[in-house]
Amino acid sequence: MNNNLTPIDMSKINMPDLSQVAYNALQPSIDAIANQQREIERHVQAAQHEEARKRADEAAYRRETIRSLQAIEQNTANLYTLVDLISKNNDQQEEMIAIISEALTIASAKNKKEAEATYVKVMKRITDTVKCVESMQKLTSWANTIWQAAQPYIEALPFDKIGTLPS
Repeated sequence: MNNNLTPIDMSKINMPDLSQVAYNALQPSIDAIANQQREIERHVQAAQHEEARKRADEAAYRRETIRSLQAIEQNTANLYTLVDLISKNNDQQEEMIAIISEALTIASAKNKKEAEATYVKVMKRITDTVKCVESMQKLTSWANTIWQAAQPYIEALPFDKIGTLPS
């Protein structure tokens, strides 16, 4: 055996830090995985937002469909009421048809003042000329239905304060 071996001073040997070497070697992969994870999270959030938007759109569509069907049902009921009203009141048929026709002109008003004036005129005509209370109620209901249906259009019209039509 050779006893001539001298011990080596390990503190003088420059050994690389293995954890730093491993970190440097793996860093591009770690960054790529983190980027992929962020991209996946963005896609998941976008999909969740799209799904929420679709659910909201579907709910709004259902509400609008129900509202439209209720309006159709109400309008259909009003038509039957009008036919019944005209057929039962032989002595005032012409006057009732004229009132119904005049109520429809609310929707063709050129400005808000004209629409309001026509509505008031129709209501006055109903109370002044219709003798039967039930007929009066039915005609008033019809005129109110026209007024309510025309409201979105009337609100979009200009309000003519001096009573002349806008040019």
